[in-house]
Amino acid sequence: MLLFGEFEIERALGPYYARHGFTVLNPDQTTDVGFVLTGRPIALGAGPGEQLFFRWK
Repeated sequence: MLLFGEFEIERALGPYYARHGFTVLNPDQTTDVGFVLTGRPIALGAGPGEQLFFRWK
């Protein structure tokens, strides 16, 4: 199971999600979730002005 979400950069919630076991990406970063789900690359990232956090469970 993949848990993920986004937050606005100015809210600075990265340390909160990191403390709860999530990986927090920089605003322009993506992560490849496709290989695990489909065997093909699929990039997951946040929209403009947002940061992505995720955790595999």
